[in-house]
Amino acid sequence: MHCYECSKKDDVPRDAVGLCHHCSAALCAEHACLVADPVTAIYPLMRPTELPKHARLLLCGTCKAALEQPRPGRAA
Repeated sequence: MHCYECSKKDDVPRDAVGLCHHCSAALCAEHACLVADPVTAIYPLMRPTELPKHARLLLCGTCKAALEQPRPGRAA
């Protein structure tokens, strides 16, 4: 499988190292964005608590930018 981003730019096709977690596009190492994904647990009184270790998410640049954009009514 080849990188989707490389194929859009008519670059030399590169082998994919993974898939975007959000859109499932195949990505090479250059186009893959690795981000930390907080893990939460619910303790007594239904209070969500973030655990110290984070999972990892592989995202393409388009999905990363879309998921990190400021939401209306929230401080950026």
